[in-house]
Amino acid sequence: MCGIAVAIDWPDREAVVRQLIGGILHRGDITDPIFSPRLNSAMCTRRLRIVDAEHAIQPQLSSDGRIAVAFNGEIYNYRELRRDLQEHGIVFKTESDTEVLANALQAWGPAALGKFVGMFAFVAIDTVTGSFLAARDPFGVKPLYVIQSKSSYLFCSEMRPLLDAAEVGDVMLLPPGYMLSRNTCAPFATSIGVPTIAPLAGGARSLDGLLSDAVQTRLPDNLPVATMFSGGIDSTLIAHYTRRFRPEAPGYFVGGQNAPDYRYAAEYADRTGFDLRCVPFDADSDQVFSLIDDVVAITESFEPNLVRGAVCSLAVSERIHKDGFRVALCGEGADELFCGYPPLEIAFQDDIVVGQSLRNECLSLMHRISLQRVDRCSMHYQLETREPFLDPSVVNFALNADPSALVGNVGGQVVGKKVLREIYDLYPDELPALIRDRTKVPFGEGAGLDATPEDSSWKARFHEATSEQDFSDGKKEFAAFGIQTREELFYIRKLARSMDISRVPHLRGRASIAFPVEKYREKLKAYAYASL
Repeated sequence: MCGIAVAIDWPDREAVVRQLIGGILHRGDITDPIFSPRLNSAMCTRRLRIVDAEHAIQPQLSSDGRIAVAFNGEIYNYRELRRDLQEHGIVFKTESDTEVLANALQAWGPAALGKFVGMFAFVAIDTVTGSFLAARDPFGVKPLYVIQSKSSYLFCSEMRPLLDAAEVGDVMLLPPGYMLSRNTCAPFATSIGVPTIAPLAGGARSLDGLLSDAVQTRLPDNLPVATMFSGGIDSTLIAHYTRRFRPEAPGYFVGGQNAPDYRYAAEYADRTGFDLRCVPFDADSDQVFSLIDDVVAITESFEPNLVRGAVCSLAVSERIHKDGFRVALCGEGADELFCGYPPLEIAFQDDIVVGQSLRNECLSLMHRISLQRVDRCSMHYQLETREPFLDPSVVNFALNADPSALVGNVGGQVVGKKVLREIYDLYPDELPALIRDRTKVPFGEGAGLDATPEDSSWKARFHEATSEQDFSDGKKEFAAFGIQTREELFYIRKLARSMDISRVPHLRGRASIAFPVEKYREKLKAYAYASL
């Protein structure tokens, strides 16, 4: 896990790369030397030392010295790929996954991208021809941004350093699952399958094994690990599997005993002896509200769903970092895959085609909301957060599951995550029915940020801070960004003060789904989603 900066055919390349790295020092604990693979090109990494900490200095070179790679992320199946490459005669100098990546590109070219299981964003340069390949993992867990000026390119893991380093040019987002070279920008083939209407094979027991393996794969060697724990269905499963291999692994809960989620978290801890560590959080305090400036700047976003959750994510990331952890596991991806959100629950019960389409939308937006929140908040405190639910085996299970395994009916109300709930029945002494039967509560609400959607003290603050005339003026000022609420206006003003948002085109699009609200308004009322 790192932050990378790469300049290709860029004037003053070393000075520019040094400036870029200076803007992402929080993403690692050591800065590797700047490397110039060719004239007017340079690359550097701010590295968080996890895999082969002492020897994995970047960039890593392929065994023939031709491919140089600056890499952010983790390749979880790098040992298997390493063995395959060794059988082809490739000799390795380190135990790092970055060296495996470099040699995989040497041996297989762009086809190597489909072999990687992990989260990644990298730039690889051919030191002989000057060609390059940049790529980002299928869900966009790891970020990668670029400014292009004719045949020159500037890459970085975050947006603001690029804006500060280059006076002109738009900051473009490399989409998840895409590769970029001088001649093409296109999606690459992955191991994640296309959803099909097929019967569910194996049910909860099969998924139980897949999740256990996904968690085990993501446990770091020779380092302690923590879990981000809310007492929800997803995070409890992650804690359950983590403790199977690391019984001592603690879970971090944001909020006090009055937080809505606390009784669920406490129930699991009391039953299992789980090391539950609470991160104090008073959602109504001025101190929490005053964090918005920092949160917006750190997350590089004004999306309310991201910012609200990030207030909590920053708090828990800071505490985990202070307790000495470099790696944590979380439950991101479960809601999108297994229908944890009301629109998905309703859509899948009504029409499988509509449900699959809506789920694809949700998955495609994760890199703009939940995954961006996790990346920026955890990396701000030099913490690598891993998402077992996004393992290809788990993803493919969900995408090919029959709707009857995803949604059910309890007390006349549609309930999602059916197959995840059924895993709880496999371990009744460890996984509480209280958690199994609960409904979805957004992260911020569970910590106390929005105790009730109808009477939100958090949202009320934005109405107090913004008059009707000010809101009208603000919508005109930021017309290109389609501001809809006072909360969005409050956030975008903060963001505009920290970076030139006019040079970031993708911020003008909205992370929203095409859900027919009017058609399902009556069903939505059951969820108390008043804002809909």
